[in-house]
Amino acid sequence: MAKRRKQQQEVVKVETPKEARLRARDWEHNKRVLMYVVPAVALALLLVIGGAVNELLIKPGSVLARVEDKAIVTRDFWKRAKLQEAQLQEQLNQYQLFAQQFSGQDFFATQIAQLQATLASPISLGTQVINGMIDEEVVALRAAEMGVAVSDAEVDEALREEIAARQGALTVPQATSTAVAASDATATAASFTPTPTATPAPTVAASAGVTDTTETIPTVEAPTPEPPTILDDTLYQEGLTARSDQLKEAGMSVAEYRGVIEAQLLREKMVEIIGSETVTPTEEQAHARHILIRIDPPAIDATSSISDTGELTATLESAAPDVAASEVSTDTGAVSPPAVDATAALSETGELTATAESAVPDLAANAALTDTGVLSETVAVVDDGVMSEAEALALATDIRQRILNGEDFAALAAEYSDDPGSGANGGDLGWARRGAYVPEFDETVFTLPIGETSELVKTQFGYHIIQVIERDANRPKDENTIAQEKSQAFQTWLQEQILATKIERPEDLLSKLPSGLGQ
Repeated sequence: MAKRRKQQQEVVKVETPKEARLRARDWEHNKRVLMYVVPAVALALLLVIGGAVNELLIKPGSVLARVEDKAIVTRDFWKRAKLQEAQLQEQLNQYQLFAQQFSGQDFFATQIAQLQATLASPISLGTQVINGMIDEEVVALRAAEMGVAVSDAEVDEALREEIAARQGALTVPQATSTAVAASDATATAASFTPTPTATPAPTVAASAGVTDTTETIPTVEAPTPEPPTILDDTLYQEGLTARSDQLKEAGMSVAEYRGVIEAQLLREKMVEIIGSETVTPTEEQAHARHILIRIDPPAIDATSSISDTGELTATLESAAPDVAASEVSTDTGAVSPPAVDATAALSETGELTATAESAVPDLAANAALTDTGVLSETVAVVDDGVMSEAEALALATDIRQRILNGEDFAALAAEYSDDPGSGANGGDLGWARRGAYVPEFDETVFTLPIGETSELVKTQFGYHIIQVIERDANRPKDENTIAQEKSQAFQTWLQEQILATKIERPEDLLSKLPSGLGQ
């Protein structure tokens, strides 16, 4: 019985026709699903792989721009953009620190706002970078044609100077130069013979029988400055390692950064070469003095441009009669803003604060000033009691005659001159280049015989009495002026070279920006 049951269990179950049809249908269904799913998965996988290959290999190696035959590769652009972003962020941090230390300085606020705007705009930052890289390639091409190059030793020294600055130290050449300059300054001071001054008389007469209890003020010696830290090899390696770590964040190696330094040094050499070819180290200058008798306060032209910092731009002429564009000549021939009344509130940058009153009489005490010291369009022009033209002419004529009769020019200037910039100095304007003054005044200064007193010279500011103290056809320019002129000459030259060079710029820079820029 048991054997029979076992045989029955071992009988294989036969599939029915219905079951066979269902199994075949399921197989067909699964096959159709696989026909669609497998290609879709494969395509998605290919897209992912292709995107990765494009981002990691193809796109970084693509040509972003071209200068003649020199290609600017996207990978290099990404590194420079990240480096520029890091440098701008470093500058921003420094300005923010300065703003905390020197609160209320509009200069720092303006710089901070500009840096923040650039850092917040990836396309602006990218545009600056690609334009700078194109400029570098143009300069490199022209420098090669002129035989100008930068040596590895020069790059080494520049890198050491940068590391030294970051470490608060000096390189050996810098320390030597500083020591020589200090020695020269000491020698100059030692050779200077001061003018003896009279010893002040006692405040109490000896005959008064009062004992002099005045205490002798002890001499306070200035603290001896600590010697500068010299960048030795150990300190240099520490600084270089730290700088290398910073560069890695931009995806740049020290070797690649040396290329950036080389481009900067090459540009500096070309600035010097081009500037020296076009900029003369001397210019015609004159040292003059004058007395101004104002006729009427010069009105501010409604079209005059007022800068964001509150300074009138070159389209506005100063109430100081000797210089256009709110300028008063200095000893070096440079120009500075007109003087401000002693009661005026001045910030450390020299800008008028919101409550400041200008010493120039055409600005009323209630002149509208913004919180940053910017003159508003409602600046009031008032009659502060200056004399009429006839009265001014009469007074100027009388003063001139008194000078011709032998009275002291400087004393009369201090008493009568309405020029706040020079009156207190006896009318002395210092040295100034040709063209620094308004036309009528300038013509007299550069044609009047030295030592003679001019006829009355009328400008929009009033009547002037002028004397020329010295004139030099080849007076050396100050270093800042020469540097500015050389920089401008180089910029003009560079723009000419860019126009003469075949340059291919990116059509869609936004799509070529590195990921994460500006974040």
